[in-house]
Amino acid sequence: MNIRHFARTTLCTLAAIAGLAATGAQAGPLRICADPDNLPFSKADGPEKGLYVELAGLVSQKLGASPEFVWWLTYNQRKALRNTILQDGCDAVFALPAAADYRVRGVVKTKPFLDVSYAIVAAPGLRVTGLADLRGKRVAVLHGSPPHMLLAAREGYASTSFREQDEALAALARGEVDAAILWGPSAGYGNLRQHGSRWQVTPVTGEGLGGPVVVGVRKGQDALVARIDQALVELQPQIEELARKYGFPRGKALSLAARSLPPQVRSAKLAEGVAVPSAWVARTNAPAASTPAEGVIPGRTLFNNVCSHCHGTDGASPVTERDLRKLQRRYKDSWKETALTTIKNGRQEAGMPTWGATYSDAQIQEVIVFLATLQK
Repeated sequence: MNIRHFARTTLCTLAAIAGLAATGAQAGPLRICADPDNLPFSKADGPEKGLYVELAGLVSQKLGASPEFVWWLTYNQRKALRNTILQDGCDAVFALPAAADYRVRGVVKTKPFLDVSYAIVAAPGLRVTGLADLRGKRVAVLHGSPPHMLLAAREGYASTSFREQDEALAALARGEVDAAILWGPSAGYGNLRQHGSRWQVTPVTGEGLGGPVVVGVRKGQDALVARIDQALVELQPQIEELARKYGFPRGKALSLAARSLPPQVRSAKLAEGVAVPSAWVARTNAPAASTPAEGVIPGRTLFNNVCSHCHGTDGASPVTERDLRKLQRRYKDSWKETALTTIKNGRQEAGMPTWGATYSDAQIQEVIVFLATLQK
């Protein structure tokens, strides 16, 4: 290749790059991290792809790019991010909490594009204008969720906890409960697809109960963030259409005042998916924990699956009152009896649910055996 031909080729290449920059087009595919099995948010196979997957396709079109999906199960949101976008495995994540106190080092956020929250699910004939209308009713909740803790901390409310959202909706269909407070997008999708829109699904607001979501982009990609922001603004009508398609609760949300929430709900806000579940924050139907390996104390698995959102992984909470490594120091020789009573009967004034009806004495004893290994 002679010098003149090389110069002409280089100028053409630079002109093409400049044209892409001027039009805001994305060179090459837009790589999107998504969960392969988490409808109504995302699905790798089948006729329905989920709101986030369909939206990612629309955003890619706006950017002049082809969507390329990187599938990763998101049972542990932090681990999923570490192994995908933070390893340059993809360019964008749909979606993360928008709240300022939810931060992932190495990831920047677009502007919010959709509100998601818990919702009250009830028969159309049951008038619900606030939480007070559920007093004395049988209310289904997800085990260990903020609504579970919210009801446990109040007198006059009877909750029945379920491990999976589908089980709660089935109990509602059988008349075993009068209403439910469940994760709104999933409850709305189940109501639409499995129960023929049988119930009214009303979103709620309140600290720790939901909020807006954003697209996460790897740090340093400021131009991409700006282009996605512009695309999301232009796609707002399509976003609303997708929300209706997948049954996301729409309309005016019922306010559950922040001052009425127990300490656990407030402290759980945006912590590892307890407060704002989404496709990349938590799953409502996550599989049961696997059998622990030989030498692992069984109580640890149960504790970290159920209790860690308030007390920290392995009981290491930064809040002194919830640091379970200090039980022996705090309660001396009676700490095991105190722990047993508290776990079984709860502590409503502190927002501690009652677990005695959920777990057997043997399971609770396994947790206490595990706690014994933590004492300093």
